[in-house]
Amino acid sequence: MLCKFCITCINGFLTYDFIESLKNQKDFKPYIIGVDVLDRTKGKILCDKFYKISNPKKNEKKYIADILRIHKKEKFNVILPLSDIENYLLLKNKNLFREKRINFKLPFNDFEVAKLFYDKKKFLKFCDENNFPTGGYKIVDRFDKVNGILKKNKSKKYILKPIKGSGTKNVFLVNEKIRKSIKILESRECVEVNSKILKKKNIFKENEKYILMPYLNGNIYDVDCIAVNGKIREFCIRLREIKNRFMFYSTGHRIIKDSKIKKLISKFVSKLKLNGICDFDIIKNKNKVYLLEASCRFSGSVGACTKSGINFPAQVIRYMMNLKKIRYKIQYNNSFRSFLVFKKIKNTKKNILLDDYIPHYSKQLRY
Repeated sequence: MLCKFCITCINGFLTYDFIESLKNQKDFKPYIIGVDVLDRTKGKILCDKFYKISNPKKNEKKYIADILRIHKKEKFNVILPLSDIENYLLLKNKNLFREKRINFKLPFNDFEVAKLFYDKKKFLKFCDENNFPTGGYKIVDRFDKVNGILKKNKSKKYILKPIKGSGTKNVFLVNEKIRKSIKILESRECVEVNSKILKKKNIFKENEKYILMPYLNGNIYDVDCIAVNGKIREFCIRLREIKNRFMFYSTGHRIIKDSKIKKLISKFVSKLKLNGICDFDIIKNKNKVYLLEASCRFSGSVGACTKSGINFPAQVIRYMMNLKKIRYKIQYNNSFRSFLVFKKIKNTKKNILLDDYIPHYSKQLRY
């Protein structure tokens, strides 16, 4: 059975693992249509067809028009959004697609839940109201509010992040013990600062709202889940094995079991009656489990699960296309590094992988 998949954000650093997870399946044959806002993208070489699209953050109408144009030409069965903003906009425009008789499938279809996950303020409020621990937070829209909290707790570190955003972009680690700013991730404008440096940055000038949270020093976990009518059908916990905990993609994972994490996620999935693919960020501090973020799309590093026995991208396709599900058996306590693309694209002078990132490999490490 030939399936045409449109995969967005094809420039992601872990695209290789994701696309490989869809290939070599016995029950369907994938035809990969990749799209991205960049024309010169490393994921381009992995696709059967590639299209450059408008930036969804800058122009929603042009982005949706591009998706419609590509669908008219390619007639893809499924679209797999790999970024929060694209997932949000595709779900927001479901009625438009229906009016135009555009009939592709999405791995998640509840726009109200997508809105909840996309707005971190609403998400945290929902967690508070339903007793899902988040570690505490304050919504701040002025520097003096931040400074007042810092003065009362000079020995503590805090995370300051935008209400709407993805990963660690424009995230600050606020630490009153440092004198100079420290670049954590230059490409994502993720910086460690003190209150004086933060004030000079004037981040609240356009009435932007931020979330101020205590910095919790503990293990971080990614949780992948396929849910059907509020019940977990497929589940995997990945312990992040990283040197820089602010990396916007994880450089390694250990597949583990944890009953506390599974209990928390099961309760959350049931409360919202989730249906489709879900991804959760968890931190464990002093044996307490906190829910940091949730999304209704694939995690960029979900390919690590494939290496350990459970293929989420392929299994989601089976759920969407009503194919017979495979009973996967997870291998626990293996560690994996994800794979980045190095191959040159024709007629380019240098490698497509950006020079300022450290490559990681698909080698399996056993302990």
